[in-house]
Amino acid sequence: MAATDGNGRRTGTVRPELKDVLGAVGVVPARVADADARAVLDRDGVAILTGRSADPENLVTAAAATLGGRLRQVFPIRPQGGVDSGPLGLHSDGANVVVDVHGRLTRLRDPDEDYLFLLCTAPAPSGGDSVLVDGYALVETLRTARPELHAFLTGCDVDYFGSWADPPRGVPATPLVRRLVEHTRAGRRVVRASDYAAPVPREPRRDSHAALLDEYSDVLATAAECAPRFRLEAGELLAMDNYRFLHGRDGFRGERQVHVLTVRSADAW
Repeated sequence: MAATDGNGRRTGTVRPELKDVLGAVGVVPARVADADARAVLDRDGVAILTGRSADPENLVTAAAATLGGRLRQVFPIRPQGGVDSGPLGLHSDGANVVVDVHGRLTRLRDPDEDYLFLLCTAPAPSGGDSVLVDGYALVETLRTARPELHAFLTGCDVDYFGSWADPPRGVPATPLVRRLVEHTRAGRRVVRASDYAAPVPREPRRDSHAALLDEYSDVLATAAECAPRFRLEAGELLAMDNYRFLHGRDGFRGERQVHVLTVRSADAW
């Protein structure tokens, strides 16, 4: 069963009895040239762009090239990396970070960033392989395999960051209430994962909702365990629909560096 640490972060446990039903939801993206990237991203929701340099500015040009006139908002490029790190579980990008700039509230991150672009600038010498799960396939699998969990994910609100014991500065204190699987006004289905999701304040079914959140964490841990791995080399750029795919990576030894850009398109609302 999932465990929660002192800061409220939930970590799932691999459930062997779920491996058979979750074995087909993992994805290895197609590697494509720039000329084909938009068509493949539109068709598959994910692609690896090859033949680029490791310059982080490639993230901005890739977002413009693949989304075109649908691109609406670009957030700051985030360098990420480290040395000798443990695994990173399946998650969807998006953060609620609001600051005051000259008297105007400004979002540095948005919970509804709908496309993600990740550039590998230096792969780890050992480990660090990526893992990707098709959230749409996962939800449809749960519809028959775990109907109670499916009903919860699609029909019940959660406080998306509610279990955070000590939120970082800039994170609003007002609960962010949403469903882990829902549709936008434009009709796109969103499949979310948050390590800090909690039952909404004063929820009368709090205990059962907490148990279902734990089960969802176990499902994600099991899906990640079963999914095939793929390795991004220096200069390769992963572009994906952040509303559809959940992503993570294996632990690694040595130094690994990537840069991440998240954006909002015209279809995010």
